[in-house]
Amino acid sequence: MQAEGAIIELCHVTRDLDAALRHWTRDLGVGPFFVFDVPVLPGQLYYSAPTAVSMRVGFGFSGGLLIELLEQTNDGASPFRDFLAERGECLHHVMPRCDFDVGHARLSAAGHQIAFSGTMPSGERFCLFDTRAANGAYTELMELSPAMLGSLALMHQAHVKWDGMTDPVRGMDRLAEMSL
Repeated sequence: MQAEGAIIELCHVTRDLDAALRHWTRDLGVGPFFVFDVPVLPGQLYYSAPTAVSMRVGFGFSGGLLIELLEQTNDGASPFRDFLAERGECLHHVMPRCDFDVGHARLSAAGHQIAFSGTMPSGERFCLFDTRAANGAYTELMELSPAMLGSLALMHQAHVKWDGMTDPVRGMDRLAEMSL
């Protein structure tokens, strides 16, 4: 996984997660992907207005870089829905590995507005800053708890051991079977 300060994730939005998973695993050799449904999370805001967004996501590694594939599964107002309508399926956001509050202060000071925010069920805060004018995509900040970093380490370990063909798409529950 990437060091502090590096971009650790690229997220691609899609209308069809299954098709995207086939492409990224079969054609690009990325994976394996761990897939799960994300329900509407507490306190979701879209440009400061309450919203309710659910999604289906897959996480897989390419080397030390985490690739997120994201399909929104309802019609809640979101930067994912808007981006798909404006640009189609493509890179949606990047995520640096940084302290949440430090990154938040830096992006806020640069004049970037929060497009989407909320809290994970385990309490970690996340937000997407609208940095499209600067880099063509959003920038995500996520509080990376020890549990979350542990899950990422297990996904990376699965990537390193993967033969590129066997079991390319797995449920997130499969992480519980693994150990570092």
